[in-house]
Amino acid sequence: MKYSCCMIAFFFLVMMGCLGDSGKELQGFLPSPDDVPGITTTGQVQIYEGQKLFDYMNGGAELFYEYGFERAGVQRYQTPPGEVTAEIYQMDLPANAYGIYTFDTKGEHPPLGQDATYGRGLLTFWKDRYFVRVFSENEDLKETLFIMGRYIAQKISQEGERPDILASLPSRGVEEDSLLFFRGQIALNNAYFFSHQNVLALHGEAEGITFQYKPEGQSLRVIMVRYATGSLAEQAFQSLQASNVITEGTINNKTFVGKSRRGSGGGTVVDNLLIVVLDGAGPKAVASALRSLAQRVDQG
Repeated sequence: MKYSCCMIAFFFLVMMGCLGDSGKELQGFLPSPDDVPGITTTGQVQIYEGQKLFDYMNGGAELFYEYGFERAGVQRYQTPPGEVTAEIYQMDLPANAYGIYTFDTKGEHPPLGQDATYGRGLLTFWKDRYFVRVFSENEDLKETLFIMGRYIAQKISQEGERPDILASLPSRGVEEDSLLFFRGQIALNNAYFFSHQNVLALHGEAEGITFQYKPEGQSLRVIMVRYATGSLAEQAFQSLQASNVITEGTINNKTFVGKSRRGSGGGTVVDNLLIVVLDGAGPKAVASALRSLAQRVDQG
């Protein structure tokens, strides 16, 4: 009996050591039955670190790694109406937690965390460097999801800075819930298929936004990428000209305009920012949008 107790104690210490300080922090963010009436936990908190995220979501882990994933904590709960799952993803930077949040923002936007979205049994939000999902197949559990979400948001004491590139957004014309902040090709191509090739050199410190832009009635697709230096932006601009994303293009006043898969497209560079406009009805509409967006950056 003494030997068995020692072994149990040893196993517990080993497990706590494997969990690590950050894993225990994630566990501390998750509500217990004492915190939220009517819930009971199903099993223990599962912690996924590094490449272990593939064990939890084999089909979508690559997207999280592109946004600087470090670790996740997952807890399942049972309520009388059905099961609830809470997931907390710790990213390397607040900007990347914001980015993974922007991947799907269609729905209600309750005042929770720094930004939040609810739709069809799924509540998501971000705060500091954490992205949170609380969900259930039973949509009648909406209020329970909100209570759990508010608890988690309150436990995360700090707030994070949004990406600097958001200052380049136009003051009007951005279609609601179309904005995505991205760091790589996977996220960009999921929001808007751009190319199989890394035409825009999305690596290192490069960060981008893409959105639907409707300045004068017609909806355009805009992609902006900010690079560490102006020379890197120029190289990406040259790569765009050499690619088949935009063909039969001509350059006028440092603006490249030609044909794209769906109409007209073009690009320009302002300092270390590359601006791309696609899906225009004609070259004039694209050139006009590029000028307007570039002026906004200059004035900012």
